[in-house]
Amino acid sequence: MNLQSIFDIPELCYQYGVRQAIISPGSRNAALTVAFARHAGIRCLSVPDERSAAFVGLGMSLASKQPTVLICTSGSAGLNYAPAVAEAYFNQVPLLILTADRPPELIGKRDGQTIYQSALFGRHAKASFDYPSFDQNLQTQHACMIEALNSCIDGAPGPVHVNVPFAEPFYPESGKIYTASPDLIVKKPTNKSLPVKLPKALSTFRKILVVIGQQPKDDQLLQVLSLLSTDCHIPVIADVIGNCHGLKPLISHQDLILVNRDSNLAPDLLITCGLSVISKNLKLFLRDSPHSTHWHISTHDDAADTYDWSPLTIDSEPFDIFETMADQLTEESIPQKEYFTLWQSKEARAKMVLKEADRSTWTETSIYQEVLDQLPTAIDLHLANSMAVRYVNTLGISSTKDIQVYCNRGTSGIDGSNSTAVGACIASSRDTLLLTGDMAFLYDRNAFWHNHMPTNLKIIVFNNHGGGIFRMIEGPSAQPELKEFFETDQRSSARSTARDFGFAYFTARNMPELRETLASFMNFQDGRSILEIFTDAEENTTAYKQLFKKMKD
Repeated sequence: MNLQSIFDIPELCYQYGVRQAIISPGSRNAALTVAFARHAGIRCLSVPDERSAAFVGLGMSLASKQPTVLICTSGSAGLNYAPAVAEAYFNQVPLLILTADRPPELIGKRDGQTIYQSALFGRHAKASFDYPSFDQNLQTQHACMIEALNSCIDGAPGPVHVNVPFAEPFYPESGKIYTASPDLIVKKPTNKSLPVKLPKALSTFRKILVVIGQQPKDDQLLQVLSLLSTDCHIPVIADVIGNCHGLKPLISHQDLILVNRDSNLAPDLLITCGLSVISKNLKLFLRDSPHSTHWHISTHDDAADTYDWSPLTIDSEPFDIFETMADQLTEESIPQKEYFTLWQSKEARAKMVLKEADRSTWTETSIYQEVLDQLPTAIDLHLANSMAVRYVNTLGISSTKDIQVYCNRGTSGIDGSNSTAVGACIASSRDTLLLTGDMAFLYDRNAFWHNHMPTNLKIIVFNNHGGGIFRMIEGPSAQPELKEFFETDQRSSARSTARDFGFAYFTARNMPELRETLASFMNFQDGRSILEIFTDAEENTTAYKQLFKKMKD
């Protein structure tokens, strides 16, 4: 078999900015493995568990903002990529997935390691391609890969799948040396610049509200949002995953604020950008409010109707629109001021409730507050799904620290939290801290089962022996099956995992012990480390709900 086109794939990827590939061992993908491993410009890591490998790749793409290549063998291997592919699709993370396959004539004949791999990920891939037959010319095969790479990065980035059928022999012939084809140069798509235009004069609205969804930290955007809020009296709301904690003034405690459904807080113009939001109370409040005008700012035409307001997409960069708004509203902000002041008073009330909360109790509410107070001045903070991200979103993080927040909120699953943090840590030079619950941590232990573990990774495991979030939800919390089938009562700890994968291990079981241990853990510099904190699920639930009860009073 002439494998020249396969050995051209890494060079094509390199020209599109790819600098990293995650390879899971197999035989059918041998040519792809060898081709990428021999490319001097692409770092290749071997991660055996495909489910974990895909999330490691996703984390690397999050940190590098460049596509990561995933390579696996045929059969069920590619199916294990599916959770991370779905997360990448909804979180707009570029991944290029190369699955090796049997030849088409063997599909459906019960041949070993054979499933239906064409368009394996369905709608959860941004695009899917069947690699052309090796009997065709190089130009046809190159065109397939160029189209796949364009799809991966053009417009809204996302996962793209290329299924590559190999007939035996699929190892390079003995003595045959392949290199990339000479003069293999491609032209990447360039972003067009768009004129900035608002759909309607802002002076026609009296209550403008800006909501920022999940997005990376953007200091330039924060500057213009600060101007918009301070000078133009427009309240800006952002969950912790919006990475706006450096913004002053910011509405960041909307889940507490909107326990009381004050109709005076409803906007007549809602402006959004970014992806998903965490705050359930915000979503419910806006859905139940009188629907007026909703503008969503995006160059990707990807507005989801999260609040049932039928959004109009403004095809522009958020910075350009907000800068235009700041210029137009400086002289017209008086009608907005009362609305802005109302939101600020509610934010101040929420901060007071948090300040007055009893910090001496041994509950996750107090413990998270203690941990967040002790965060380093600069760090990448990864949050597992379920309660970890909710606690941090409710309590908030310091506006004075350089903290980049990551969380898999595309699908909001717990399945790849460890692996995503590991991948991002590998691709980033910054220290990384993962806050996670015991269920999410134990579910993804294979995140550490490879030879590329970073040393600048810290993990805090909040172990309440089950899925504590189910005690927070009215439905399951009222069922007699709660403990066994919803919480999934478990008695394991992180100690063995720490030992098996070379983590220093710390524990805390009360507040004095935590305060003594936390400083040592945060300052630990001799390799990766885990701090496991043991709490009681029932007491955690009572303390967390008490915050919302105080806001209602």
